[in-house]
Amino acid sequence: MRFSPHLAWRNEPLRDRLSERITVPVLVDNDANAAAWAEFRFGAGQGSRVMVCLTLGTGIGGALVINGRMFRGRYGMAGEFGHMTVVPDGHWCPCGNRGCWEQYASGNSLVRDARALLAEGAPGAQDLLGYVADRNPGNLIGPDVTRAAVDGDRLAIELIADIGIWLGRGMANLAAALDPDLFVIGGGVSAAGDLLLEPARTVYARTLTGRGFRPMADIQKAHFGNDAGLIGAADLARHSINEPPGMARGFWPRRRTAVRKPRRTLRQSLSETLAGPVVRDK
Repeated sequence: MRFSPHLAWRNEPLRDRLSERITVPVLVDNDANAAAWAEFRFGAGQGSRVMVCLTLGTGIGGALVINGRMFRGRYGMAGEFGHMTVVPDGHWCPCGNRGCWEQYASGNSLVRDARALLAEGAPGAQDLLGYVADRNPGNLIGPDVTRAAVDGDRLAIELIADIGIWLGRGMANLAAALDPDLFVIGGGVSAAGDLLLEPARTVYARTLTGRGFRPMADIQKAHFGNDAGLIGAADLARHSINEPPGMARGFWPRRRTAVRKPRRTLRQSLSETLAGPVVRDK
């Protein structure tokens, strides 16, 4: 585990630590990768050629499946879409930067905005407390706002729509770089369904580069919801049995050490050029 913005782990040897405590083989992967793999194999992403999966929860998890293969990047850290800067000098993010996408389109941002409206006494905000067990604003969580929105609460619907607007903007940026045929939206916030996805689709279509002159990616809700990570992890583990990481067939990324030839200096090249070919006596 090289880095986790939401956990205090830096270069944590997680697999080795777990292997010391349990007696079964251990495979470690990113939760968004696992969710994306489940959707590609068995869910909303079946048949896709270039699929982007976004999971909206504590932050924004991301993963990319291209031609049936998980794209992990050279160092295994691809898919951190939630940490693209969308608002320079915006809200602080646990990753250490400011203005990250997940500060505007995640479950955490939904809760932050809802609590702020409660603290300010905004009209209708107190109705949200009916979805909190002890009516304590500090205990309001994302699923509370989502349930309120599904039940028709106008403020909750507006808060979810704001998340959808930011989601659509970010997806348009990703489409400019990756040109996918499908976005799959999962995570806890996706439980809002079209209350989230319709604003996202509208803004995506309005801000997509080349709109009107290119095919537009489909935007679908994840089929497996919060179970996607478990299902994908199980299938990835099954792959690891048939093809352990490091084998030549290539389902898993291989860590290669580049063999570098000694670099020739300019002086060496000039000296050899001026000296001409070397003629040896027979």
